[in-house]
Amino acid sequence: MKEQIKKAVLAEEEIMIKNRRFLHMHPELSFHEKGTMDYICSFLEQNGIAFQKGIAQYGVVACIEGRSPGRCVALRADMDALPMTEENEQSYISQNKGIMHACGHDGHTAILLSVCKILHDMREHFAGIVKCIFQPGEETTGGAKPMIDEGVLDNPKVDVCAALHMDAELETGKMRIKPGSMYASPDDFEIEIIGKGGHGAEPHRCVDPILTAAQIVMQLQSIVSRSLNPFEQAVVTVGSIHGGDATNIIPDRVKITGTARAMTEEVRDLLRVRIEEITKSICAATGANYRYEFIKLYPPLINHEQVAQDIYAAAEECLGKKSCIYGGEATMAGEDFAYFAKEVPAALFKLGCANKKKGIIYPIHSTKFDIDESCLKYGAMIFLNFVLRFLDQSQEALICNNSNADCQ
Repeated sequence: MKEQIKKAVLAEEEIMIKNRRFLHMHPELSFHEKGTMDYICSFLEQNGIAFQKGIAQYGVVACIEGRSPGRCVALRADMDALPMTEENEQSYISQNKGIMHACGHDGHTAILLSVCKILHDMREHFAGIVKCIFQPGEETTGGAKPMIDEGVLDNPKVDVCAALHMDAELETGKMRIKPGSMYASPDDFEIEIIGKGGHGAEPHRCVDPILTAAQIVMQLQSIVSRSLNPFEQAVVTVGSIHGGDATNIIPDRVKITGTARAMTEEVRDLLRVRIEEITKSICAATGANYRYEFIKLYPPLINHEQVAQDIYAAAEECLGKKSCIYGGEATMAGEDFAYFAKEVPAALFKLGCANKKKGIIYPIHSTKFDIDESCLKYGAMIFLNFVLRFLDQSQEALICNNSNADCQ
């Protein structure tokens, strides 16, 4: 089967590259992916693959049924781009002004399209069902949860789910997966300090929100170092402070915004509480009032240990042991695949896409980000091997459970 997968993927490689370049040239922002949805549907339709569209606005789910009933595997690819102006010089750079695929979602989608086609062609070789989920809105408020709310994990119920993400720190031909905490919860917070403005020459007649804000910003940095167990991971970053318009006027208000990131729900709650406690106590000391909002975005992404092991085993067969990394560090970035992982056993792996010889060295979310397109075939091979191994093992277990045969 490994050789069949390799042969099928290599035969599909040019199509993957073509699809990726089209998507790269026509990027769309979160929850505006109509053109991307139409392109995906057209490809699926041309290859006779059943699908549903318009889920969570522009999401698509393709369904490939094997030769007989069995368990259900889901694969997920995100579709949206970022509000950035591309600074590359390749022939396939973005044609949509101010929008760019700078996170590799075009590659994710191209890989999953070809995986759909190959699985459809190989459907007589496996039992069970594969759902290929093309998800909108990962870069903003998240399309995973609304897709789940609309039933993408049901009818039939998904037993296991997998995803990949481009990794610009890994060379093409390599992959990495970590069981347990993989991505943080990327929550935001907003604090408005409400003071009493006045002349800068008479601060005693005022309640200075700038001084109050300065103390809050400094004290927030003590949360990780003094309120958190040293073996836990978290980040509290103030990203903006806005207040005042003149050198000699104390303003009425100052607004602080930032991000608070955690690897567990327990630490996530601790950050939310401690940010307000610090704000409240400092405002009480200075005589200011405040308004506080903690905006929960995605939960932490926790990779299921068994699924992570299965993906690693599938990758090792395709890439070789030296090219596969099990473990390593988590990232404090966010990933809304976490919603899938909260519902079913699931894991996301990193796919190397860098190539120093080709000058493909820039990180994700850079205006010069690009991928070495030879990585696409490796992503497809890993997905396919994982799916077919899982469904084959599930079928063996089903046969054992329904017979008296010795299945050792």
